[in-house]
Amino acid sequence: MREMKGTPARMVVGGKVAEFGAFDEPFREVNLLDVDLVMRGKHVPRFVREFRLKEWEHFGIVTDDYYFGMVIFDAKYMGTSFFYAYNRSTGEFFEHERTMVAGPLRVARELWHGECVFRSIGYLMEFENRLDSGLHRLRVDIKPRGGKPAVEAEIYVLEDLEKIEPLVIVSPVSENRPLYTHKTVAPVEGRVRIGDKEITLKPDRDVGLMDVQKTYYPYNTFWNWATFGGFDAEGRLLGMNACRNFISDDEEYNENCVWVDGKINLLSAARFEFEKCDVLAPWRIRCTGGDLDLGFTPRGERRGRVSLGVVMSDFHQPFGTFAGTMSGPTGAPVGVDGMFGLCEYHLARF
Repeated sequence: MREMKGTPARMVVGGKVAEFGAFDEPFREVNLLDVDLVMRGKHVPRFVREFRLKEWEHFGIVTDDYYFGMVIFDAKYMGTSFFYAYNRSTGEFFEHERTMVAGPLRVARELWHGECVFRSIGYLMEFENRLDSGLHRLRVDIKPRGGKPAVEAEIYVLEDLEKIEPLVIVSPVSENRPLYTHKTVAPVEGRVRIGDKEITLKPDRDVGLMDVQKTYYPYNTFWNWATFGGFDAEGRLLGMNACRNFISDDEEYNENCVWVDGKINLLSAARFEFEKCDVLAPWRIRCTGGDLDLGFTPRGERRGRVSLGVVMSDFHQPFGTFAGTMSGPTGAPVGVDGMFGLCEYHLARF
């Protein structure tokens, strides 16, 4: 059974990853560029490490009527940001997306006091991370374009570390090549304006899903991912994260967990069953230890494809509802019925 470890002061010490595993609080210093990375038997210089380190910060906002997804992603050869909205009642969907080769793009180095910014013509997305204050402030200002409505938003994701235990993971891609992620499910408050319609977010009803990633990815890579968050009929805040990727020992090193009212339970390795040629068909996600067994029914999909010769990304992110059972922090089974979230199937060369 995996256990939480105390978080080292720095992620990398003397060129080596301080420790791999799951940690009990967020890192203060995420100094991944200091790692002594060896590829094909050669030490990789810092400027190449900077290019190889892929970074993003992603949020999903779940309400009774809407799902909003947004990201700032720095792949180094290019940067991408999107905002999409899905009306859960009507099925209406729209998306704003921008891609740039160079420009005002930044991903936060750490979450205690760091900022993400993506700015383009008629498009602004900012994430202010303030874990010392127990929150992340999301600001979106997008002008109407191509028949798609304007978007203005100010959202606070309330990651109070006195109440919420985040998933903080450093996994070995290889001996001294780290995958770092920070994930959480937390209440949100604020507002989102779509055209002339304003949606108010309330922390006793609405939920934010946060996914931060900094990784020296293999050139050929893949992952399957699933997550949800929401309040159940008993008023408990439930959340789940499951992922299968290129990590060889995914029983020991994985991103799989369940949250119940902010308390976390680490899970065994995850396995995904779905139709790669039809991601809108039903999915099934299970963990090898029997601590998770969920069905996922997609309602729609956000997808994207980039093909630039040696660089490729084939991205599918269906969103919909989960049902089944999972093991909570006490070990007792927790029923899941109609929780809204998303899955992801991604193949990449970058």
